[in-house]
Amino acid sequence: MRNTEQEAKDRQVVRLTTYCFYDKKKSALHIRRSLTTLRRKSSGYQLIEEECSATGADDTVKIITNLSECKDGIYVVVTCNEKRDYETGYIDSYDFKLIPFEEPTQ
Repeated sequence: MRNTEQEAKDRQVVRLTTYCFYDKKKSALHIRRSLTTLRRKSSGYQLIEEECSATGADDTVKIITNLSECKDGIYVVVTCNEKRDYETGYIDSYDFKLIPFEEPTQ
């Protein structure tokens, strides 16, 4: 289990944006969702960036459990549904969840 100091340092903040447009030539309605990392609000280990590097964007999108329910806005990426290897105790698999971002008060 990670300590709370390290968790406070490792934070990926993203902006979720939905774009919709209609293509007359192809007679098609397009819907695109983008997750953009906000570098100034993020720090440390970047979960989505590392997962995309390891498994690809298609597989990474599949493990964001609440992506379809989220509205456009700013979110923190956290892990959930962690499963551990029974022999070593290390985390074997996990999913991601988007939590609404709240600016820290000073």
